Amino acid sequence: MRRLFVVFLIVTACGEAPLSGVGGRSSDWIREPTIATTDTTASDGPSLASVHRTEWFNGDLAPVGGTTPAEIIAGVYTRAGSSDPFVQATPAEIAAALPGVEFPSQVPPEVRYITSQLVYDLSQLTLATDQVAAFGLWSVEPYTRSRSVGQQAVLTVVNDPEGLAAISSGQSDTSCARYIDRQAQCAVRTVRDRPAWELVDNLGVTLIWFSETYRYELFLRSGVNRSLVQEMAESARPLSALSF
Repeated sequence: MRRLFVVFLIVTACGEAPLSGVGGRSSDWIREPTIATTDTTASDGPSLASVHRTEWFNGDLAPVGGTTPAEIIAGVYTRAGSSDPFVQATPAEIAAALPGVEFPSQVPPEVRYITSQLVYDLSQLTLATDQVAAFGLWSVEPYTRSRSVGQQAVLTVVNDPEGLAAISSGQSDTSCARYIDRQAQCAVRTVRDRPAWELVDNLGVTLIWFSETYRYELFLRSGVNRSLVQEMAESARPLSALSF
């Protein structure tokens, strides 16, 4: 039954448009609105668990042809709908399309499934510039419950070599001023000895950091122990090295 459900998603929902029925689920459940800041506190909870305990929801999609990033990006695009930039992709495809991209090797213990998409600029038939990949971490089978109930976390990936170069050169502002538009409580952290930023609002906590040419934004929903976000970021490893 699950395989039939995945096929149904590919046929009708790979290019999901926000809030348009089944076809709207993938991208709509990834995006998060900006909400005014409230003070939240972390609750005690269990430590992280290996990501290998989870099931990659898109892992059994029929593979696309090619081996180079350009070939994989073009192949995954054939699954796209007419209006949604979020297109279902396997972890192997994302690793091939985005060399060096990382993913946490440790996740909250309630996470049972992971969804994954490449994100496209549909007008250019190539990956978008604002973000290139998105991952959802679920405690239930994806898309069977609302995100507020079933989704624990979201990881978005932005291709940002200029941002990394500026951070590495010491020429970039690393204070919380760079995220003043987020309307959230901000604290400067570090991930692997590089600046990182923790943003807290009443939706949850977001940690932003750089690695290789990518900028990562990891969001943990309110109700998930927010102290885990730092550990997850520190546990990130090349996606190509994580076997699913």
